[in-house]
Amino acid sequence: MRTAGIFQSTGRWFPALFLAALATLAFTVYGSQLSAPLDSDARFLTVQNAFVLSPGGIGKIWTADFFEGATTHGVPYRSGYYRPVVNALFWAEFRVAGDSEVFYHIIQVLLHVLNAFLVFGLIGRIFHDRRAGVLAALLFALHPVHAFAASQPAARADVLFPTFYLLAIVFFDAAITGRPGPDVRWKVALTAVFYCLAVLSKEMGITLPAVLVLVVLLRRYRDGDSLRPLVWTVPIWTLMGVYVFWRFVILDIPPPVVGYSDAYPDHVLFLGGLRSLAIHASRVMLPLGPTYPELNPTLANFLSSPFREPLTYMSIATAGALALAALTWKRHPAVAFWSGFLLVTFSPLMRINNIAGSLGNNVILTEERWFYLPSIAIIAPAGLALAALLRQASDRRTTLALMGFVAILLVGLGYSASVHAESRTDPFARLRQLYLFPEDRLSRLERANKLMLYAQWVALPMGELEEAETRARAAVAIVPDSPISAVALGHVLSERQKWNEVIDVVEPWMNPESNEMRRFGATNPRVGDDLNRVSSRIPFLLARAYAHTEQDARAPALFCESAQRGFDIGTIRATWQEIFPGRDLTCQLPGVGR
Repeated sequence: MRTAGIFQSTGRWFPALFLAALATLAFTVYGSQLSAPLDSDARFLTVQNAFVLSPGGIGKIWTADFFEGATTHGVPYRSGYYRPVVNALFWAEFRVAGDSEVFYHIIQVLLHVLNAFLVFGLIGRIFHDRRAGVLAALLFALHPVHAFAASQPAARADVLFPTFYLLAIVFFDAAITGRPGPDVRWKVALTAVFYCLAVLSKEMGITLPAVLVLVVLLRRYRDGDSLRPLVWTVPIWTLMGVYVFWRFVILDIPPPVVGYSDAYPDHVLFLGGLRSLAIHASRVMLPLGPTYPELNPTLANFLSSPFREPLTYMSIATAGALALAALTWKRHPAVAFWSGFLLVTFSPLMRINNIAGSLGNNVILTEERWFYLPSIAIIAPAGLALAALLRQASDRRTTLALMGFVAILLVGLGYSASVHAESRTDPFARLRQLYLFPEDRLSRLERANKLMLYAQWVALPMGELEEAETRARAAVAIVPDSPISAVALGHVLSERQKWNEVIDVVEPWMNPESNEMRRFGATNPRVGDDLNRVSSRIPFLLARAYAHTEQDARAPALFCESAQRGFDIGTIRATWQEIFPGRDLTCQLPGVGR
């Protein structure tokens, strides 16, 4: 059975209607997030990005580090990522929307909708099962494991590269199943274009050539096709080599290194990579804990004592089973394909030392958004299995019961996704998660975060100012090499009106010297990123402190500096009027002052 076009459909208008249905569902689930403020990474990549703000910046992003234009404090921060297509999209969006937060969120949800639709098209085309494609697309669109990626522009790379990745697979399959001639050649050419766009959107896109080989093998062992189309993967493999040479030799943008390999032997890091596979897979198959920032919040990837962790042995068994399943082409080609797809698309996450970590290196991050593309290898077979059950239903009552189960499942997933999306910005959700683990299992950053969150969101609102100060000072003692803890303490001290102490704690981070930054960077490789994250709050706290001391003449310039760094204009204006009623604050910024 062959597909006439790129996508199969049950009717002429079905694809369009189904796409509209996916969009309606996605915006229903994530509607509450459309007006949410952009988080720090999203701001740095959009409205506080020099390359995005400048009309001529579009030319600079193609030879620069992903975050190079995002430096807001004059402190260079090299992320080690190279994603110019993402920056180019943000540049184009800014020309249309400026600093409209809603617009960036809408584009994020639309990309997620498009990816769900491509899952429908991919399964309909390769597996000739339209019903399975519909079910898999719905599961993909509504699953809470995708909540952050689907709703937050900070995860733009995570949803953009799968768009090109899936389009490349669809067009490649159309090429190898078509008749030889110009039609095949232009589809292979489009595959190559989409591959370039994918890998230039996120590094995980580099795995596409291996997945294309899996597509050829699936057609060979399931449909009896020739292996000759393997030759059409050669241009894609060649482009992989070109990308590697361009990025690492010509541009010299190395991947990030955060020190895991300096603290642990290779076998421990390898086991950590396997554990992350099991953690990610469990979140798809058992999406528990949507009120926490991560699903299955008690599953943390601790590097210490790996052989005492039951999760280690579960992960070894999982990876081994997948590896064996990926070799069963003759007996179970579909199982081999999806097992191979999962292992291949997940493989970049095995490079533990190249994943941005925390100030401590005893825990490997397992961000849900990283599993956005690999999750298809679990969700697609689930759609195929549900579709098979519906086909095998022996009577109308059984069919209705199965359809009711599917409906309840989708509603439950959608509700959980909505709750989970909101948990990302809920400080209490993060605080509750930190209390799930004993102190000795937390990294120093997590211990400091636990103290800071309690001080600001529990002790201060309850009026326990001394307790808040005690905890904030303890956080600074644990993490003295990050301005985040200093700003948290400065906030608590300002609530206690200890203005001179606010100055003492916060002022060293106002314009730190380069040698100081290098000293802090020896123990905190992300100090530049940390400083950028709180750079706008530092002059705001200092302005308030100076305004309440004999140095009040310095306050206006600092309030203006805070606005220039991106601090909320309304808060600056209200604070100014509270301290200096009847006086004007004049800054050369729109909306500030009179």
